[in-house]
Amino acid sequence: MSLGPGDGRIQPSRAERTEASIRRRRMYGIAALLVIALIGVGATQLGGGNGAAADSPSASGASPSTSAASQLVAFSVTGAPNALLAVVGTGGGLPPAGLVLPPGMTVVVPGQGETVTEGVQALPGESMRIGVSNALGAWTDHFAVMNLDGFGRTIDRAGGLSVNLPDAYPLGATVLGPGKTHMTGDQVVTFLYQKAKDTDLRWASVLEAFLNAAPTIASDDLLDSDDPAAAAGVLQGASGAQVQVAPTSVVGGTALVPKTPDFDELVGLLFGTPAPIRTLVQNGSGRPSVGEAVARDLLPAGFRIVLSENAGTFGHAVTTITATGDAHLDDANAAKQALGVGEVRVTRVPSGLADVTIVVGRDFKG
Repeated sequence: MSLGPGDGRIQPSRAERTEASIRRRRMYGIAALLVIALIGVGATQLGGGNGAAADSPSASGASPSTSAASQLVAFSVTGAPNALLAVVGTGGGLPPAGLVLPPGMTVVVPGQGETVTEGVQALPGESMRIGVSNALGAWTDHFAVMNLDGFGRTIDRAGGLSVNLPDAYPLGATVLGPGKTHMTGDQVVTFLYQKAKDTDLRWASVLEAFLNAAPTIASDDLLDSDDPAAAAGVLQGASGAQVQVAPTSVVGGTALVPKTPDFDELVGLLFGTPAPIRTLVQNGSGRPSVGEAVARDLLPAGFRIVLSENAGTFGHAVTTITATGDAHLDDANAAKQALGVGEVRVTRVPSGLADVTIVVGRDFKG
C-alpha cells in the first residue's frame, strides 16, 4: 500500500488493484451466470417434467461430461513466456464462455504427471488437449493452436480489438487503459509477451475482446488442430462470451493449483458440465504412454484422472476397476464401458483421493 499525495490516505498498490480486479471479474461473471441458470431452471419447469426428461443427456444418449449441444475448444496461443491457455465454447444451453487456465497452474497430465500450464502448452496438440480436458474435468471436442504473431495478424485483419483493460499499462511511449481501449495486433502481441504477474487477467481481457470481434480464422492461421474448420467455427461463434480466470490456491507455499470446489463449480456454471468422477490410474501392463491412451477413452465419459502412475508390478494381464464403495459402482461400470475391458470390484476402504481406481492390464489395447 502507498500514501496518497497530500491527503494521507492509503492508496492500493498496482498488484492489489489487479487482484481486486480479478476478484470483481469472477464475482460479476459468476453472478451473471447464476441469473442465467435460474432463468433456465424456470424455463425448464414451465416446460413440464416430460420435456425435461426428454432433453436430459442420459435420455438423449449424450456423453455424461457434456451435453449433445456442447462444443468446447482447448485454445492455445504459443510464443509468450507465460502460458496463454484457455477453453472456449458452449454447453448445456448456456451462452458462449471462456475459461483461462492461469500461467504456472499445476495440473495432472495423464501419462506425463504433474505439469504446469506452460508445460501443457508445450505438448503436441493432441496431448495438450488431453491435459486441458483433464484439468477442466470435461472433454474438449477440439483443439486449436496459434502462435502469438499469427494471433496478432488475425487481430489486425479484424481491424484491431476493443479491450476492457483492468489497469493502466505502459506500452512503449503509450499508456493503454484502464477501461475500453483500442489495440492493434502489434500492441496485443507486445502486451501479452511481457512477463507479468497479471498475465492471466491480461489474457482474459484480450481473449474476451477477440471472441467478441468474431474474427475470421483461416485454417492456415492455426499451427495445429484436430479439425481446423470446426475449431475455428467454435471460436468465431463465441461472440459475446464472458471470459473468466480459473480460481486457484497456493499449496506448500509455492505450488499454484486449481481451487476446489470453486474450480469445478465455475466450470459447471460456464459450460453446463457435471463434476467429474475422480479416478486413479496405474499402469500395470508396462506399456509406454498407457496413461494418455486411457485418458483418451475416460475423459469423454466424464472422468478426471487425479493421479497417473505405475503399478507395483507390470504383470497384470487383466485390467481391474475398483469402486470406492457401492456409491461409485455405477462409475466403475461406466469406466469399464469406456475402456472396453476390465473386471469391476468394490472396496470398502476409502482412498481419500479417488472414486474409482484402475490398474491397467495387458488386455487394454487402446
